Amino acid sequence: MTSADKRINLLPFPKRLAFHSGELAVPAAPVSTQSQTAPGNGYTLSISPDGIQIDAATPQAAYHAQATLQQILNQYPRNIPCLEISDWPDLPVRGYMLDISRCKVPTQKSLFQLVDLLASLKYNQLQLYTEHTFAYREHPRVWQDASPLSPQDIQELDAYCRERFIELVPNQNSFGHMERWLRHPEYHHLAESPRGFEHPIAGWKQYGSTLKPTAATADFVDSLFAELLPNFTSRQLNVGGDEPWELGQGYSAAEVAARGKTRVYLDHLLRIQKKVRDRGYSMQFWGDIIINQPELATELGPDITALLWGYEVDHPFADHCQAMRRAQATFMVVPGTSTWNSIGGRLYTALPNIDQAATNAQRFSAQGLLLTDWGDNGHQQSHLLSIVPILAAAERAWNADCARPLELEAAATQLIPHPVSKSEYATILRLSEIASGFSSYLHNQSWLNKILFAKPADYAALKEQLRHEELARALASLQALQANGELALARDLLAYAAQKGIALLSYQSPPPLPQDHIERYRHYWLARNRPGGLEESVSHFPSN
Repeated sequence: MTSADKRINLLPFPKRLAFHSGELAVPAAPVSTQSQTAPGNGYTLSISPDGIQIDAATPQAAYHAQATLQQILNQYPRNIPCLEISDWPDLPVRGYMLDISRCKVPTQKSLFQLVDLLASLKYNQLQLYTEHTFAYREHPRVWQDASPLSPQDIQELDAYCRERFIELVPNQNSFGHMERWLRHPEYHHLAESPRGFEHPIAGWKQYGSTLKPTAATADFVDSLFAELLPNFTSRQLNVGGDEPWELGQGYSAAEVAARGKTRVYLDHLLRIQKKVRDRGYSMQFWGDIIINQPELATELGPDITALLWGYEVDHPFADHCQAMRRAQATFMVVPGTSTWNSIGGRLYTALPNIDQAATNAQRFSAQGLLLTDWGDNGHQQSHLLSIVPILAAAERAWNADCARPLELEAAATQLIPHPVSKSEYATILRLSEIASGFSSYLHNQSWLNKILFAKPADYAALKEQLRHEELARALASLQALQANGELALARDLLAYAAQKGIALLSYQSPPPLPQDHIERYRHYWLARNRPGGLEESVSHFPSN
């Protein structure tokens, strides 16, 4: 092998890479040492004709060096080029959060595969977003149809993560997004608005979604923490707290009118935080309310981390990070995969969103980056659509200022456990390209997804927004797209949506959704996920 032949794909790409003459025959077991000369939480990997040497600052760094070596072996299974790599992470925390509360709860096997993927890319934190999908002993009414994770499931997953230097951080929403609890009469006494409320986006909701800000509701969520936390070895807890939509509409109306929503919110958050601190944990929370009055963040202690989330291309990460830094608060940036509400993905949103988050995390000394993968409105998207954002976030969280073009195709098809084929990768990109082919940008979803799930009451407004030529172009592109498996189902669902939109513009009744699509949907769901939530997810599709 000549020096001109030497080329290697690695993700994250190392900060320093130098090729040397010669090569090493495989197999050759690496010799690993702990070294104070290695960069902070980093490593040096040296491959020479005499063998493989790893010098690492910590055991975690040594594991990351092994992950790099495995990526090299995936490309050179016989003779490895001689080289030296020196590498370290820019952001201390490189995390991923999966929504398991919008219908889809993965099987244990799927979760282990997810951990393998994250570990191969040097992620070091995993969260499973939970509202009602842990099997609390005293609350079976809430989770009985959800196929929840059991204490044993969590303990097994926690051990699997620890072996791969990933911290499994417990996550239990504890203020807003409690609708799965508050719909049941036995929990109405905990609700801000037990008789329903006016949602600012979705209109009237029959049940409340936010706990009222009282000592009693703090005691209630603390009772959940008491049962949940012993199953984890992490000493952190994400208590959620995002989007308390109806705060101030019911129980706390007078207090919010007198003191302001952010002040009332923060006082209750600190009430919850005292419970968390008393248990010996540090707390994470979603930062969408505190950012409205960032000067109040000065009241957050060093053991509280604000999670600054935003999922659009133009999200003001710079302003929010600067405000938290000015308040001397600990914070992380939180971009998203933008796969939810899309069926086919929205890489045109996800990739710039991740770039902006990582750039500002580095610029303003954030604690880390947490990539979120939500399942809004039934979690219909395939897990395959998340691979490209997961790769991009891994690269940017490790190398926040990386100017090198991301080698995402090589990583997706060569470097990761359970790689996708080149044709699958091309399909993932093409589905997103087709979704982007509309003249107007749609916040938090794709146009074809909106058409697919539109109800008759939505049709009149929808027709005012659609263009026949755009739908026809999308339909032709989808019909020409070769795909297999779950990606073929995504293609077919989006093609149906285009046909539905064309029918509406032609003042015709939409065609029925083929039953075959639903049967395939159930098949792919059960191949990777638990049965609870499946029928609820199916109920979102248009009925024939």
